[in-house]
Amino acid sequence: MALLIFCLTSVIITSVIVAVELRGEKTLSKQSFKGEINDNSFYGRKILAQDIKTNEQLRNRVFETLDHQLNQLGYVSKEPKLRFINDTLNSDYTELTELSPNELQTAFSAILHARESNEIAA
Repeated sequence: MALLIFCLTSVIITSVIVAVELRGEKTLSKQSFKGEINDNSFYGRKILAQDIKTNEQLRNRVFETLDHQLNQLGYVSKEPKLRFINDTLNSDYTELTELSPNELQTAFSAILHARESNEIAA
């Protein structure tokens, strides 16, 4: 009796999993048919257009935050900001948006260090 209950439970669980998978594939094929899927690929996975938009919005927020932090340090115009970044990274960028994620991390660390130095001096 216990074996029969176990078998029925496993069949039900398997059926639910298969149904969910089929529904997901059906939704994906509908999105593909409607043209909602962009052809860009990331490690072999399709990237939805909405994900690209979200990533772009996140990227813009990071650069807005960088700009804001540099403003708080006293670098108001573009040239002093770029000079601070280029001196920090030993680079020759002409736009803040050219920075890679690792360079952004280094820039934010330098900003924190500069803030701490200013607080200690004050």
